[in-house]
Amino acid sequence: MLQLDFASILTVVLPVYLTMATGAAVRKLGILPAEADAGMMRLAVKVLTPCLILERVVGNEAVMKPGPVLIAAGLGYALVALGIAISYFAAPLIGLQKHEGRRTFAVTCGMQNYGFVAIPIVTALFPENGTLGVMFTFTLGVEMACWTAGVGLLTGLGNAPWKLAINPPVITILTSLLLNFTGLHVYIPQVIHNTLGMMGACAVPLAVMIIGASIADIWGQERMRWSVAILAPILRQFILPLGFLAAAFYLPLEVELKRILIVQGAMPSAVFTIMIARHYGGHAPTAVQCVIATTVVSLVTAPLLIAWALKVVGV
Repeated sequence: MLQLDFASILTVVLPVYLTMATGAAVRKLGILPAEADAGMMRLAVKVLTPCLILERVVGNEAVMKPGPVLIAAGLGYALVALGIAISYFAAPLIGLQKHEGRRTFAVTCGMQNYGFVAIPIVTALFPENGTLGVMFTFTLGVEMACWTAGVGLLTGLGNAPWKLAINPPVITILTSLLLNFTGLHVYIPQVIHNTLGMMGACAVPLAVMIIGASIADIWGQERMRWSVAILAPILRQFILPLGFLAAAFYLPLEVELKRILIVQGAMPSAVFTIMIARHYGGHAPTAVQCVIATTVVSLVTAPLLIAWALKVVGV
């Protein structure tokens, strides 16, 4: 593992943001047209990411028993739901009320970028397969929180599209865990693992570039509301990470899960929440402002927080 100081962790975090910036640049240069985004993201989410999950979860010694998996998924759900609740009650501090962006602000601040931004950071900091495999079990809970606590806040729990939580990555995680729990993972030949690894390696850079291109598209479309741009990073980068850190510090968890909690807590708001706001009756400009503000601020805060928390927790 890299030394746990700001400079060395910055070398891990910075390439993710540079890849994002590359996506923004190729969009502005016309190399990556917006029309290609949907198809490329479907490829990343429905094909390449499942390959990455299968390669990192199947046969992973850290996720062979149901108990640790349930704990990881439970924490994923609980911490996101808690983040949404805290953000919801904090929103009136800047004048946000229902139908004026309060619920969207809560969902966007409460949902960290748990996937394509976190994956390369976890992989670089902790290259052993066990840690990334555990992160995928954590994201099971995050997915469930997204489509229940998150979208449910926007639409009402009775109207939340819960079935969307059963998507290709989630199905792949559950399938991988089933192979592990039943012992069938030993029958998967190495050539399949190698093929999955090669295809899965394409998922993250492709998706991160599309995220960068998407941010470039929305940058400047809406007039920045500075109260949102200030409070969102305060919550997402300073207050909500305390819950992740407390869980990592006080709970008797495996080392891999403690590491995941630290990285997840340092992440900016998920770009995906902009789409959620647009499709489920939210206030899209508020989501855009939260995502841009937290992403920009996290370039500095993420390596600082990760370096500090890893030392505090001792992992």
